[in-house]
Amino acid sequence: MRNAIVGVIFCLGLTACAGPLTQFNFTASELQRSPNFTHRELEEGKVAILSAVAVDIYHEYRRVLADSFSKALRQTYPDIPQIPPQETLSLLNRADLAEDYITMVRGYEGSGILRKSSLLKFSRILGVRYMIQVSLLQYTQDTATRFSILGLRLFQTRSSTLRVFAQIWDASTGGIVWEGSSSATIAGENVSEKPIPFEEVATRAWEELIKKLP
Repeated sequence: MRNAIVGVIFCLGLTACAGPLTQFNFTASELQRSPNFTHRELEEGKVAILSAVAVDIYHEYRRVLADSFSKALRQTYPDIPQIPPQETLSLLNRADLAEDYITMVRGYEGSGILRKSSLLKFSRILGVRYMIQVSLLQYTQDTATRFSILGLRLFQTRSSTLRVFAQIWDASTGGIVWEGSSSATIAGENVSEKPIPFEEVATRAWEELIKKLP
């Protein structure tokens, strides 16, 4: 028993010194791009980021998902002028277009289409040509105990997997000029009970996808 206790203390000491081990796995794919859509178009046309859409079980993550896209876009391409999601909503609400926006989003959730008439109206208020719609497709968290002594869990592998999707709509034509999807898995091995933050996984997934932009 004494040797076991000494072993536990030794293992805890090693873990505390070494710190958590984190592993990353990312994939990103450009699904479609219009022939004339370029990086310069994004710079000159400017973009507004809309609020994220997700199925009901992921409803609570929608705001963080849109905010993390804005953050990743700003870090990766600071030359692309953007209106972040919360500012987009504020500007539309001040223009008394809240109901129009809600109707458009609900229509998108059912049909996958952003109405051209709504896009044009919003683009004039926001002063942008492009609207970015982001979606949360899947989010899972898993915990596995890899090593324990006397009922004490010493090493736990916590992982978070996220699948996301983004579209860029041209308000002047009502067409989709770019779309892509990305998945990210972050796994950490440590003795703490702290989960991997959703924002961390989302930002990583968006960073990989945004690199696919023209």
